[in-house]
Amino acid sequence: MGIIVNKYKQNFFQRFNKDPAIPFYGAADFEDLVCERGTFRNSAGEDICYFNYYYQGYKTGKLILFCHGLGPGHTAYLAEIETLCRAGYRVLTLDYAGCGGSGGERLTSVNAPTRDVTELAEHLQITEEIVPVGHSLGGYTALNAVRLLPNAHKAVILSGFIGVSDLMMGFVKLRLLANSVKRYEKKLMPQYGSADNYAYLASTRDRILWIHSSDDPVVNYKHNGGKVKKIKNPNVRVITAENKKHNPQYAREALDDMNAWLGEYYKLVNEKKLVALEEKKAFFNDKPVSEMTKQDPAVYSEILDFIES
Repeated sequence: MGIIVNKYKQNFFQRFNKDPAIPFYGAADFEDLVCERGTFRNSAGEDICYFNYYYQGYKTGKLILFCHGLGPGHTAYLAEIETLCRAGYRVLTLDYAGCGGSGGERLTSVNAPTRDVTELAEHLQITEEIVPVGHSLGGYTALNAVRLLPNAHKAVILSGFIGVSDLMMGFVKLRLLANSVKRYEKKLMPQYGSADNYAYLASTRDRILWIHSSDDPVVNYKHNGGKVKKIKNPNVRVITAENKKHNPQYAREALDDMNAWLGEYYKLVNEKKLVALEEKKAFFNDKPVSEMTKQDPAVYSEILDFIES
């Protein structure tokens, strides 16, 4: 199968659960924010948890579908979700199979979230306009969703990747090696892994807003946002952020806090200087989640203007 594919599987194909020590937001942290929870069973037989978030009096006719990145589910993005709700929208989100509160032993493909998102839309029989918004793996998922869902005609991609080989070009130098992972993904889920998203972006009449930092260490800008920026399609717009690494939606001071605090936390855990859960929780006593997740109002001005237009 090859060293590259095996390494890829080790990094992606695992179970992503919440670390109970890290202070994620909950809906109750936001006064009057409504959270409605539901479940459905996907075509792989896994139970998927989904959630509707909104404030009373939200705008009707347009639904934001938020697609989370690789990790323990949507609660890592509640600051983003609440920001969109506060702007007057209802936000539908979910935990992918193998992540957070959903079933599944592990993530089985980077295209499995696309399956879960499209099957959720079908399960709920959504008739209003859907606007997919996603970060990282969720950005790729949102890109697939706007291409596949008949009532989606615009999407917001944050630090996303075009396709699997474009993602892998940030880690390997040869396109041949990156394409080996793409071929592997196509075998896993041909229904979703065979699409040519670059061709879609070059010709689509759907409107795409892509926001990507030039110094992103996770999803390489040159092979993704930078590549999209060169496309001569007036319906596709790329905003290049600077010095925002993998989270252009965050305020810069929040990024500094998050990277410093989580970096120190994982270092102490790996050195076994934090072992018991109570010790780990105590580490965050003076490190509030609100300081780690402040959103950048200038970025959201662009996002919200795009969604509303």
